[in-house]
Amino acid sequence: MEKTFNGIGVSPGIALAPSLVIGVEPCDVPDYAISDPDAEMQRLDTAIETAREDLIQLFETTKKELGESHANIFQAHLMLLQDVAMLDGVAELLETERKNVEHVLLLMCRKYERMLSNLDDFTLRERTADLHDVVDRIIRILLNCERPNLGNLHERCIIVMHDLSPSDTAVIDLRHVCGIALDSGSMTSHTSILARALEVPAVMGLGDFCNHIASGHNMIIDGAAGLVIVEPTPETQSRYENAKQVLDIERKNLLEEVLHGGPWETLDGERIITQANIELPIEIQHCKDMFSEGIGLYRTEYLFLNRNTLPSEEEQYQAYANVVKAFAPQPVTLRTIDIGGDKFVSHLQISKEDNPQLGLRAVRFCLARPDIFKVQLRAMCRASKHGNMEIMFPMISSVDELRQVKDIYNEVLEELKADGIEYSPDIKLGSMIEVPSAVLLVDDLARECDFFSIGTNDLIQYSLAVDRSNEKIAYLYEPAHPSVIRMIHHTAQAADNAGISCRICGEMASDPLYTELLLGLGIRVLSMSSVALPRVRAEVVHTNIEQAKNLADAALESSTIDEIKNRLRLRQDQKGTMKFYSSTDKMHTVENHSESLHTNEIE
Repeated sequence: MEKTFNGIGVSPGIALAPSLVIGVEPCDVPDYAISDPDAEMQRLDTAIETAREDLIQLFETTKKELGESHANIFQAHLMLLQDVAMLDGVAELLETERKNVEHVLLLMCRKYERMLSNLDDFTLRERTADLHDVVDRIIRILLNCERPNLGNLHERCIIVMHDLSPSDTAVIDLRHVCGIALDSGSMTSHTSILARALEVPAVMGLGDFCNHIASGHNMIIDGAAGLVIVEPTPETQSRYENAKQVLDIERKNLLEEVLHGGPWETLDGERIITQANIELPIEIQHCKDMFSEGIGLYRTEYLFLNRNTLPSEEEQYQAYANVVKAFAPQPVTLRTIDIGGDKFVSHLQISKEDNPQLGLRAVRFCLARPDIFKVQLRAMCRASKHGNMEIMFPMISSVDELRQVKDIYNEVLEELKADGIEYSPDIKLGSMIEVPSAVLLVDDLARECDFFSIGTNDLIQYSLAVDRSNEKIAYLYEPAHPSVIRMIHHTAQAADNAGISCRICGEMASDPLYTELLLGLGIRVLSMSSVALPRVRAEVVHTNIEQAKNLADAALESSTIDEIKNRLRLRQDQKGTMKFYSSTDKMHTVENHSESLHTNEIE
């Protein structure tokens, strides 16, 4: 009997395949009396050494595939293996309980988990998952009970799990998986980022879905709509098969038309630059495969997440230099760290805020911690010698802030010069336009920087007073709001008057529904997720700039969201471009995804 489950669509696309349910619960741990505690400790020492070798291998593999920032989670696991207090506690329990070391280790783990879960300090509480992962690894070694081999999945399947631990994520072979369904997870989880980069349809946040399915069930994943269908009826199966076939065909046609080395121009010869947003090294190759014209947004804060220490200047330099080299001579725009808000970095010990989105985040944090900021700027400037690198500052709300960060930047240049360290003399500096105060000051800001980059995700959130992660009011988060359209137009005009570039790097740039409108508003550089590049280029090459300006004028005169959206949909119908990235009258998967991105994607 067909059953439908709703979750969070984190990676678009349709997958049809049998389910493969994988559990990673600890093995059944025996409980028996022992006579020699020292022998048990020796068994533990041997298992820990094996675990250490495994984790070192995981670190190296993850570093190669994803970069050092994500590999550092395994450095934290290695530190847990050396936790003296825990090992002393195990030795003490072995003496008093006289039970086998697997049982004692499990008791100790549960004790630590209870302690950590009751603490107010988030820094300590978040170590629970790491602790569980490490102890599970040791116990499996002691019992010769292997972890599920997620790197050896040769049959077509949809992976169904409660969650993917750091260890599981590092070894999973997504090439043999056509879809992922998880009980937990979010749009910004490690697995979500990977799934989108590799174009694997995925739905997460399904609750207790694992309890309702076994391996071998026919499944459908609609990663755009956030739907999972188990044992679909023949009618549903046929409908989704047809939709997938149409999507595959249209994607093939789309790639043939717009996936080439460019340049991409409108029908009347206007040159439009299409770039990619990235956060992980693994995304570089896909961006190049999509012929991205550089990187419009490199989210550098991901070097600071999932670790217990700050990244060094050298580590940051290597990360930035790799991207700059990969795309030279095309531009790579590095965004300085945008932490705080929804991106919490535990080891920085930022105090809890009642409203973090309005708190110490982005450039405010950088100005509060110039020691961290200057290290990042030094690394960026050093990387500039390898190609065409730009720097932009997030969440600028005043000319004063922009001048303060530029002063620190100039101090860094003087220090590098004094140290005899090479850097490019032609680094462009940009201001992100993400808050209403910046929009009102764009004429003044334009005199202080080399380019604008509009972060539409935050601009919409702050302008409409809508928490984009709050599902209760997600329907209010609307890119087609007349005020948003007018702010984009005002910003683009100010940039044009000042002779500087105005780009868009928010999620609005990746939605083909808005492409013609944005071009009509004066935007000539669009930066987006690499998977969206073909769809947006299909709109670009079927757009006439004069008609786009007429569409923009009509939108600027509109007073409601519905008026603007109806005009945009009518234009796509008139141009016939919807066929390049939609499916059928019955299935509007990609369009639905465009809507869902605005409520879930983090920028």
